[in-house]
Amino acid sequence: MTTMRAKQIRFIGYLSILSSFLAIVNAVAMLLFFGITFFSFFGFFVALLFYFTYLLNQKGYHFLAKNIILIIFNFAVLNISSTQGVGSGSILLYFPLLSLYFLLFEAVDWKWIAYWTIISASGYLVLEFSHYQILSFGKMPDVNPKFLFPFNLFLSLFGEFLIMLVFIRVNHDLEKSYITKAEELNDSLRELLLAKEKAEKAAHSRSLFLSSMSHEIRTPINSIIGFTSLLLDDNPKEEQKNFLSMIDFSSKNLLVIINDILDFNRMEAGKVEIELIPFPFNALISNIYHSMDLNAKEKNLTLQLELDNKLPHYLVGDPTRLTQILFNLLSNAIKFTNKGEILFKIQLLENLSDQVKIKFSIKDTGIGIPIDKQEIIFEHFTQVDSSISRKFGGTGLGLSIVKKLIDLFGTTISLTSKEGEGSEFTFSMSFPISQVIPKSNEHLTSQTDVELRKNKIVLVVDDNELNLKVAYQFVKKCGYECKLASNGKEALQFLETDPISLVLMDLQMPDWDGFVTTQKIREKEIYTPIVALTADVSFDISNRVKESGFVDIIFKPFQPQDLIEKIEQYTM
Repeated sequence: MTTMRAKQIRFIGYLSILSSFLAIVNAVAMLLFFGITFFSFFGFFVALLFYFTYLLNQKGYHFLAKNIILIIFNFAVLNISSTQGVGSGSILLYFPLLSLYFLLFEAVDWKWIAYWTIISASGYLVLEFSHYQILSFGKMPDVNPKFLFPFNLFLSLFGEFLIMLVFIRVNHDLEKSYITKAEELNDSLRELLLAKEKAEKAAHSRSLFLSSMSHEIRTPINSIIGFTSLLLDDNPKEEQKNFLSMIDFSSKNLLVIINDILDFNRMEAGKVEIELIPFPFNALISNIYHSMDLNAKEKNLTLQLELDNKLPHYLVGDPTRLTQILFNLLSNAIKFTNKGEILFKIQLLENLSDQVKIKFSIKDTGIGIPIDKQEIIFEHFTQVDSSISRKFGGTGLGLSIVKKLIDLFGTTISLTSKEGEGSEFTFSMSFPISQVIPKSNEHLTSQTDVELRKNKIVLVVDDNELNLKVAYQFVKKCGYECKLASNGKEALQFLETDPISLVLMDLQMPDWDGFVTTQKIREKEIYTPIVALTADVSFDISNRVKESGFVDIIFKPFQPQDLIEKIEQYTM
């Protein structure tokens, strides 16, 4: 309720009671002047009408109460003027009434102020043309006008005085209420600001903790994945190959869990945005299918792909986030299915001139989800029950991340499931059709002359000995010459003396970190391409890298092929 409206409601209440009192006083005076007549008792009726108006206002009928008050006051002016005859000065009685219009109606209600002003003016004109005879209560006893007029004038002035006192009191009450509310609001704002600061500090601390833990965990995983990949490429014995495959699977599974936690943290902080870039849709789906098909075959499951052949080959969207959604859903389907098959179906729903609408569905024959649990599985850190987590593993973040990403795409996901019979997740997305075919990096797939690679020197800078060895093996395996530096100062010395073609620079090192080292290199006017190599996946790391003189970034643990592609991109 606005301050002006509250003021009006309180003023109407006070005015009704005050006017009722004045009407009673006037009625008693008329009894004394005229004796027992209809005109004398009419004042008591008016007092009762004002009290009725007060009750209406209390019940919430404020607008009706305003208009009844104004009807009574206009009638009173006509009544007094007609009784006292020509020359009674009725026009003077209308002036305080005009002030009352402004008190009863807000400034925005000019139409009502104008309406009652017209009624008042009309009443005055009718009085003038009728020679003040429009209201008559029969023949009244003669009363000395020198006595009656001063009494009516006194009563009017006294009434106006009391009304102004009431108005001042209402203003005073509202000002006190306003001051109290303002103080309460300021206290609430201070509490909210403190709570906001605490929440921001907590969120910042959580981000720092997750980034730090991510770096500490991802660094050794990088060594594990790297050495495992090197050993698997070295034709191990069949039994050793099985053990190495298990190590590779376990380390990558751990990496998925870490990535889920970090992605969830980014989404909670609102740091994830949907990109719009051209990408080969069919090729993306094929890669996802073949990657997940290997996981399905390990559990003797059949992963069936049904891809609508009417779909365009190139679309515009965010292939990374779409891959993340589909990987999570397919991984869950494989994880929670012990026998049977998973159907991965992609169907064209609409094909317009410039965009398509595509329906994705992943259906499995797994354990299913009870009906009473289907509403909560999209909440973070939630699984159907604790035994599921113990039996199948996972953090309970996969579906929460899927839900948040799908929300970012502006669509919804639906679930159909029956316990013991399987589940089906379905969602639809619209994609603009790409008018430009993305160019492939031909140099990544072409056969580069071995001798040319031998003449290229790649410098790897990292304070972690295991990571140095992993990177060294991959660089040498590609046919490049490789040099190693364990800190920034050694790296600068190599660049000042040797013809280095590319630098792979770790960001977190003692003394000179990757940023300081790169700055020192650029200050020496050495412009060798430097690629950041880091396990730090915090929100702003990519932007900071771009602004600090690096040409690109590789996140640990990296896939061997990713590292090779980056080296070839900046050396060939």
